[in-house]
Amino acid sequence: MRGQEGKTGPLLFKGAVELVKLVGALRQRPRAGDPARQLHESEVRWRRRNPVDVDGSRGLPMLCLVNADRARFPALQVICELLHESAEPEPTPYVYRDLAVQPTPVRRHGYVEPVRDILVSARKGLVQQSTGGRLPRFPLFTLLVWLMGERIDDGDQHPDRTLAFRVQKISLHHRFRHAVQEIDGSLPDAPPVLRLFLFFCFVVSLLWFWITVPGRVPVISGKYRWFVRQPHLAPKLSGRNFLRFGRRLTDGHWQKEDPEYVCRLLVNAFLEDLRRAYRIGLWKVWRKRRMGYPMLLLDGADADNGGYELLRLVNAVRNQLGDFDPLLLITSGSEYPPPVRAVLSAPVRGARLKSTADAAGTAYRSWQAALPIDRLARRKITWFLPLRIDTMDLPDPAVAVSAWNSLGGYHGDYQLDRPLLWTRRWMRLSMAAILLGGVVGGGAYAVAATRQSHCGSLIDSVTWTGFECVGVADGTFPMFQPSNDHIRQVEDRIADQNRQAAQLHDAYPARPYITLVSLQALTSSNGTADGLTAAREGLEGVAVAQRRQLVARGTADPIVRVLVANAGRGMREGVRVARQLAVMAARDRGIVGVVGLDMSSNATSDTIQAITDAGIPMVASTLSADELAGQSPLYFQVAPQNQREAEVVAEFVKRQPKLPSARVYYSDDGSDKYSSNLREDLLRALRRRGIPVSAAAFRPNDPGSADPAHVHYAEPLFGNAAAAGRATCSYGGVVFFAGRGVPDFGDFVSAAALCGSDATIIGDDDVSRYVADQPTRRQNRALPYYYASFAAAPAPVAQARGVARDFYLGLNEMFGFEDSADGRSLDGHAALAYDASLVFISATAYLRESSADIPVSPGAVWREITAIHTSAAAAQINKHIDGVTGAIDYGGDIARHVPLNKPIAIMRVENGEVLPTIQAFCGTATGIPAASWCPAGP
Repeated sequence: MRGQEGKTGPLLFKGAVELVKLVGALRQRPRAGDPARQLHESEVRWRRRNPVDVDGSRGLPMLCLVNADRARFPALQVICELLHESAEPEPTPYVYRDLAVQPTPVRRHGYVEPVRDILVSARKGLVQQSTGGRLPRFPLFTLLVWLMGERIDDGDQHPDRTLAFRVQKISLHHRFRHAVQEIDGSLPDAPPVLRLFLFFCFVVSLLWFWITVPGRVPVISGKYRWFVRQPHLAPKLSGRNFLRFGRRLTDGHWQKEDPEYVCRLLVNAFLEDLRRAYRIGLWKVWRKRRMGYPMLLLDGADADNGGYELLRLVNAVRNQLGDFDPLLLITSGSEYPPPVRAVLSAPVRGARLKSTADAAGTAYRSWQAALPIDRLARRKITWFLPLRIDTMDLPDPAVAVSAWNSLGGYHGDYQLDRPLLWTRRWMRLSMAAILLGGVVGGGAYAVAATRQSHCGSLIDSVTWTGFECVGVADGTFPMFQPSNDHIRQVEDRIADQNRQAAQLHDAYPARPYITLVSLQALTSSNGTADGLTAAREGLEGVAVAQRRQLVARGTADPIVRVLVANAGRGMREGVRVARQLAVMAARDRGIVGVVGLDMSSNATSDTIQAITDAGIPMVASTLSADELAGQSPLYFQVAPQNQREAEVVAEFVKRQPKLPSARVYYSDDGSDKYSSNLREDLLRALRRRGIPVSAAAFRPNDPGSADPAHVHYAEPLFGNAAAAGRATCSYGGVVFFAGRGVPDFGDFVSAAALCGSDATIIGDDDVSRYVADQPTRRQNRALPYYYASFAAAPAPVAQARGVARDFYLGLNEMFGFEDSADGRSLDGHAALAYDASLVFISATAYLRESSADIPVSPGAVWREITAIHTSAAAAQINKHIDGVTGAIDYGGDIARHVPLNKPIAIMRVENGEVLPTIQAFCGTATGIPAASWCPAGP
């Protein structure tokens, strides 16, 4: 249309330029929002105003061209050609239809058929112009037209169900069903996972369909809910149920409805699809903002072919709803539409309706000024903007050609503006990406912070203190720090047996199901995994006890679940972990007890008190300080007390050759109850036997408190354990080490060996931890020494008898590395932990044997622990435990928490290896005779 000759002829009418400019301005969407629009005086351009529609002037007019000579002046065809040429930056979706060349539509039910046909062709044209999914698919209008073509037999007993199944065939559910059938038929060997996934999608889509199709659920009901809430055809009469309302729209039923409101429903569904297509919700940030309004151009419109009826219906729907819709409707006919003709004679409104094309801009401004009042009055001409094309007064051809060319073929007006920077798709996507990145980053930071505070995991029962990980786990998270292959094998075994225990509990719910917490100091004091050998063996003993219950089949035999707890280096985080256990026990009443515990120190004492406050019984495996037994009514132990150890060691010292005197070295750590208590007990026992004895203190390498306090004995004080060891070089008597085996005893005995000490060195029971660390132990091969042990493992296992034989055979079977010279430490920690676990297992079995109705709880189990003793009356059942480390008998005294006559063995280390022969043994144990000189004691 940009040529001068032969191409300007069709526009040689007065106001042609103004008309084309008006259409170009009307189809231009504002750069942001959909605000009220105003045209400039000098040219037809948009002026952006407040997006809030405060004056009711928001909307697009219906442009009605009155053109008596369409053949000579085809204005709509010229507009279509301009739209086709101006496709940058995006094409404007438009549909052109010449109603004059169409057969006169048959009107059986008012204007329903012609209006539907016009809208169906408009939908088809707009959908065909869809590029990149930017244009609507008209889901509401398509469903409505489909319903109007469906027929349900009058004799159908269940019409709603029939309609539901038909709707189902055009829903997403039908696609999944078809996909399942296709794969089942074409891929008989399809993987079961794929079949299961498709079947799952099929079931979910079926449930989703039956939930959404009634249209009652907000948001998810979607298009079905729109039909039961729109204002036409009174959906309340159908109970606001889409299936019932939809049946009224099927063929044979919609003909019984008022044609006026059927037409309004068609128009409103079409306009609502356009409204939704032009909205960009927060969940559709990827959609491009359309800058051109869709156009429907109807040429040859009149009162018979439905063109003018469609104008009337759009006017009625807009007046009724008040919603903005983006449709620019332009018609061209030989006469004014009927609603316009009815008011042409009115003095005010009639004057506005008589505008010609050369006054297009003025006519639009007049229409916009009158729009708020006309909308409130619901007038039949509210949205009409008629323009008469005056073919009688033609402009000068030269002037028309000049005006045409001066506008560059109108391309300047028909080029769509670009949206504002902040409304563009890439900007929205960028903001969404930034927001999402912030959320993801914040979430990642929160997860990272959570993981950091929970030792690199999301397990809330473990906590990072800043240099170590403490807390509780079920074997799936490593609690030993550091770890090695042997430790990982033990933790993996615990995790696997916990899974077996859960399965066994499901299979036999009548059996008691209890949880034991193995609480120890699992952070190495010397920084190596070998320094945790004793703790590892303690957990091994618990694992053997757990396995024993997995293979048991008695109805009273409890099934055991094990939790692994790290109380930190030197038990310093024990109170924190105990409080955590209190929270866990409140949620899980199956937690009946704590086994293990390390070091008779202030930290351990505080931990015992915290566990007592939580109401959880505990059985210590290696603790021996005298005062612990009376600290808590919920505390028990399987090891003998320090006073018993002191008596046995004193008798053993008394029988040593060349015994001029004895000296006791102990730790100058005010928080270490064990060392100072054992010193006092040993000094007292030796003096009672007439043995000259003295004592000397040394400062420990790893004090249990931040401010080690001297115990204020008037005795020598050495700077560390190595200095104390060197002091033995000039001493020819018996030296007893009453300190911590790790790390102090290693420094002590190494320093003594360097200066060739010939003193007889005897270590306390805590030295067994040092002995368990084979690499460290073998670094000192020059100096032999003795040490006290609460449970000496036999070597070979064939020498064991009774329950000890079963235990060590099971230990070797579960942990093959123990069945070797390098693996077995002979310190007895595994056996002690096994016996501690056996106390809870036996107490639970006794409880269930007494009554199956009594619930298993920490309090009930505690009561049964106090009953573990040898009955005096023959008629009573003997309830003592024949443990691996000796008989466990609490004497029938509710205030007693230490077993009677618990064994103590004296072991010897030569050339860095533990001699398999027990040097001395006192106590009651199966298969091991006690020495004749053993002191009597409880």
